[in-house]
Amino acid sequence: METRLLILNPDPVFQDRAIAMLDEMAGVEMRIVRSMSEAIGVLLAENFDGFIIEGDPGKALEQATNARQHFPSLQIVCVISPSQEQGSIETTEQQKIITITTNSGDGRLRALLHKFVRSLDGHSSEASEGIDPCHSLIGNLNQFSAAEILQMSCLSQRTGRFTFKSRRGNSEIYLQHGALRHALYESLEGESAIAEIFRWRQGRFYFEEGIISQVQTVDRPWAHLLIDNLQKLDETMEFSSSR
Repeated sequence: METRLLILNPDPVFQDRAIAMLDEMAGVEMRIVRSMSEAIGVLLAENFDGFIIEGDPGKALEQATNARQHFPSLQIVCVISPSQEQGSIETTEQQKIITITTNSGDGRLRALLHKFVRSLDGHSSEASEGIDPCHSLIGNLNQFSAAEILQMSCLSQRTGRFTFKSRRGNSEIYLQHGALRHALYESLEGESAIAEIFRWRQGRFYFEEGIISQVQTVDRPWAHLLIDNLQKLDETMEFSSSR
């Protein structure tokens, strides 16, 4: 399975070293966009393993910070020229945004990019095992969004465990009598995990009836979570249209 990268490069001439090096790597699929609004639209519609931002240091770091707010689990790298933006770099590092400076020699830059791409293998790999036909609910997220599936399950008062599988990874959501009880996605738990899964439009899912979580990380009713996440999605779309 190929590693999918979205690259934001506002200038077709600027910083083409990194793109050329990534293009040489086997198993890497790239999509290049020229504006932040275009990038957000693509990220909402498709799944990518990593997001690379090139350009002016100050603007690129700001764009990376904004992307992190809207896509908390996305793997983000800034490829920038050396700058005095030390405070901004420290802020992005706190948000788990990788910064690569282009003053490195070709060998060093290629090695850093290769290391980042290889680190994405765990995120892009998807379990290949089959689905047990005894599962009571099986489907693809191109038919219904994760939010729609959860809403239908809450309304039908289901108890059990949802497993969602996509290029972004695997996640689990536990229901008890139609109420969300526990959600887990990578290092995220509770409402943060639900907010991330809420955006998923690709992948597959299955539901195992009767499995109950002993851990409770979600307290609010689904209706409240649905409203909050719809508002967040609206904010993301507004941000996209304003850039």
